[in-house]
Amino acid sequence: MSLFCFGIAVAFLSLYVFFKWVLGSEDLLLLPLVMGVGYVLQGIAESRPESKRQTAGVLRLMAMFVYLSVIVGLVFVPESACHRSYMPAFWRC
Repeated sequence: MSLFCFGIAVAFLSLYVFFKWVLGSEDLLLLPLVMGVGYVLQGIAESRPESKRQTAGVLRLMAMFVYLSVIVGLVFVPESACHRSYMPAFWRC
């Protein structure tokens, strides 16, 4: 399971690097970066041994906090997402 999480994290972080550095996108693309960090935390938690259950639990809670912060940010700060070119036209401000 930990290798799966690390693989997904590499995919999300690669997307961030591709859009931000290779294409030089000016848009604020935090979703791949935040999701990559969340999956890294999950992968570290899954790779912990059984004797370190408390540490694994803290890492899982941190990953859930990262994911929830994205949802809260999208709900309560929608104007930060209004000028993104990849959003459908009916979501743009």
